[in-house]
Amino acid sequence: MKNVKVEINTEEVTRIAAKLDLNTEQVIRRIAFQIEGEAKQNAPYDTTALRNSIYTRTSEFDGYGQAAKAATSANPDAQTEPHPEPKKNAAHVGPCVEYAEYVEYPGAVRRGGERPYLTPAAEHVAERYNNGKEWEDLIK
Repeated sequence: MKNVKVEINTEEVTRIAAKLDLNTEQVIRRIAFQIEGEAKQNAPYDTTALRNSIYTRTSEFDGYGQAAKAATSANPDAQTEPHPEPKKNAAHVGPCVEYAEYVEYPGAVRRGGERPYLTPAAEHVAERYNNGKEWEDLIK
């Protein structure tokens, strides 16, 4: 199974968090859970197992067990696989069902069959941090 993942450059997050006297791991976890939430909202409803399988894994938290259970309860035939363990100050966000890449990536199965959910979520969350809105909320 190919992992569906979006990588976020955490060097800039670390730099800004340090200047604002914020805990880098907490900021990265916050970003990851925001991406997870938006990806779940973006995921096609007809693939409930896909939506249920989206989870976050950090060095301090692993949502795989709960996500895999939710995905297989929605679709008992769904095969799941955990994300690799991330390094400190990093997070992995994405689905654990085997067919996830066929929904996310253009042309993976059939023309027009793709319905990206993870990439748009990461881009939207990144936009909020890039324009400063989320940083303002963190320091209030």
